Amino acid sequence: MSCFAQSKVLKYNTDFVIFEGCDSIINKEKCFKEKSSRYILEQLTDSLQTKLIRNSKKDTITMSIRFFFDEEGNITKESHFYSSVDSISKHFEQLLIKFPRVKPMRDEFDRGVASFVNSFYGFTLDTITNKLLPINDFEPTEVPYAFLDKLPVYKGCEDTNDNELLSKCINSSLKRHLQENFRADLLANGLDLPLGINSIFLFFTIDKTGKIIPTSVRAPHPILKMEGLRLIKAIPDVDSPGYLDGKAVSVPFFLPLKFLIE
Repeated sequence: MSCFAQSKVLKYNTDFVIFEGCDSIINKEKCFKEKSSRYILEQLTDSLQTKLIRNSKKDTITMSIRFFFDEEGNITKESHFYSSVDSISKHFEQLLIKFPRVKPMRDEFDRGVASFVNSFYGFTLDTITNKLLPINDFEPTEVPYAFLDKLPVYKGCEDTNDNELLSKCINSSLKRHLQENFRADLLANGLDLPLGINSIFLFFTIDKTGKIIPTSVRAPHPILKMEGLRLIKAIPDVDSPGYLDGKAVSVPFFLPLKFLIE
């Protein structure tokens, strides 16, 4: 977990936001993680926890949150949430809006400083009680794209270290790969697809070594699902993986491929 000011300040009187009840705790980061994890669980109704457990494909549910706080410690609308269970994301929008006010970071003149905190949570599934149990000292095995300090470097994107430019480069390169390699002739084989725009959704991971690992494909026909898997396997490995806090991490990716049936 990490906390960053949104403006350049040389010195801080308080270099991490303070969750209620953490004032006297030496490790403010760990206290924030524990208190916010407890808050998240408290906000999850029994029915929502049951839904999480039912829809999860793994024994562990992960949540990644980037909290943005203003100079007074109020959470802002720029905050965003990712979960290993996609269907619950909209429920957490309200959770973030209601997130408790914290004491903000403060500069050397004791003025509040706007900042953001990256926090990663893991919960195990208790299928007997239909409850989630927090994983202490959780370290994510995958880090969402938006949380990275340094994005993966795709072939042809080596000339910049700027994340915004890297993002544009890797996305345009991957889209070009799909356009150049998709077998459009498959659409002429009487797949009985509905008229209009259809989509194939490709899910894969760029692992710590830069290798492309297929995760899943969603498509309106089995033949197109096989084609989606072939496209993922044909993506060249990246020259450099994603990094967070100086460590190489695995990064989940999602690519849509849209086509028109007339």
